[in-house]
Amino acid sequence: MAYGVKDVRTVMDPMDNQYHFVLIIILISLIIAAGISLFFTSGQGPDFSTDKSWNSPYDANNSIESDKPSSWIVRILWFDDTNRTYSFQDYPSELKPDPKTYTFTGVSPTGSKPAMIRFLSWDGNTERMVGAQYIIDQEDVTSILNRYSLTASKSPDTISSMKGTTTPKPAGTPNPEMLIPEAGFVCQNADGTYTARFGYISRHDHPVSVPIGEQNRFYPGEADRGQPDIFLPGVHRDAVTITYPSDATNQMWSLMNKQASAGTVPALDTSINIDPKSGYAPLEVRFSQRSSGNVMTNPVSGVWILGDGTTINQTGAFSHRYENPGMYQVRYIVSNMCGQASDSEVIRVYRASYSWTPHPDDPATITFRETSEGTPTVFFWDFGDGYTSWERNPVHIYAGPGTYHVGLTISGEHGKGTAVKAITIP
Repeated sequence: MAYGVKDVRTVMDPMDNQYHFVLIIILISLIIAAGISLFFTSGQGPDFSTDKSWNSPYDANNSIESDKPSSWIVRILWFDDTNRTYSFQDYPSELKPDPKTYTFTGVSPTGSKPAMIRFLSWDGNTERMVGAQYIIDQEDVTSILNRYSLTASKSPDTISSMKGTTTPKPAGTPNPEMLIPEAGFVCQNADGTYTARFGYISRHDHPVSVPIGEQNRFYPGEADRGQPDIFLPGVHRDAVTITYPSDATNQMWSLMNKQASAGTVPALDTSINIDPKSGYAPLEVRFSQRSSGNVMTNPVSGVWILGDGTTINQTGAFSHRYENPGMYQVRYIVSNMCGQASDSEVIRVYRASYSWTPHPDDPATITFRETSEGTPTVFFWDFGDGYTSWERNPVHIYAGPGTYHVGLTISGEHGKGTAVKAITIP
């Protein structure tokens, strides 16, 4: 038993020496740390509570505090759910805004709501972000930026009235993926030439510059067609309009190695078909039209003016009933972004009518006289008592007193018409 105890103590003695060594190392480290702490608190090192360069993370990155006085910009991201667009609007501030307490008190763009506010410093050459405030959820902001269209917005070049500032110049060559040319609608002119509109989308939030040349040119033909060389943020549909000959197949705008092409389109024109163009009231008329100039990017729309106070917005065939006799000027107007074209016709609606006169000595003897318009050639009378006649102006004797509904049906080159009247025999 005594052997076992002596043997264990003999094995553990080296381990005790190692433990003593580790404890000595730890004690030395604590003494050194205490000395460093004493050094800094005694004013020999930087004071984090008062040193300006340590108090602000932006100062540490040389972002907002500098020896130069700065102006301030409040940049608000506005979004429009109805049109699915967004824009960045800049609001200069002479005082430094506090991102934690800032509230916008100006007038918001029509139909827009704020999504996010960025707070920027401006030293006359460079803007730096000093904070941000999310009005809506950050994921929703990301969704707006990815799915909505950017529209034109104010940029820092509007900030020229601030003291100590100068208008920033557009940056150099922009990011090619953020500057995109677009071809707008094309119109054929009366002389056969074509006019096309071109625009661009810039996803930058500041103006950028692309000089006219290899990276900003039209072809075939003259490279310089008056296109811009300074490109503003947002969507700009009609940046430049060009005209090219009738025998040209297309025109290309090459911008930062991206192309937009405009070709040829049919001329805007229309012709109408009306059937019938004349007849007796009530007259049922069928209308149709054939128009040219309709393309996917510039569709046409049409309106019928029927002359009786009726207006119909329709491109397909339809029918309309004219209840009363008269002359009706019918016009169809077709239009698109190129202009409008029209065609017109006159509809004549005739009246079927007659008069009657009792005999002075016998009120039951009636003389009928046809008075219709449109020079009819066939006449059929129904006297309402079972008798009829094919004469134009017949004389009819009624057997007894009463009220009779007399009908006259006529026909001729303008179709068929009917007139019915009630006649009382005493």
